[in-house]
Amino acid sequence: MKDKKLCIVMAISDAECEGGDICFLEPGIRLQLLCGDMVIFPSAKISHFNMNFKGERASFVLHSDSSGDNWVKDRNSWRHNIFMHEENHM
Repeated sequence: MKDKKLCIVMAISDAECEGGDICFLEPGIRLQLLCGDMVIFPSAKISHFNMNFKGERASFVLHSDSSGDNWVKDRNSWRHNIFMHEENHM
């Protein structure tokens, strides 16, 4: 994914959910996020992952990545397509 700067993660889970902690490898940090908790971290500099969990759990994730730069540059190599030209959009 090639994260560029920051990542925001919000945990969403049911009351019975167990586990699913987010781990940050280099600093050796493990956070238990409850439903609605958020964490902001420099995703380009810290390796991160989630532990196993039981129950219903999801994450709402906002991040910036280098793929966005490719879209601005040449529409992910689709700039030549007639449907990608601005004058064709209503």
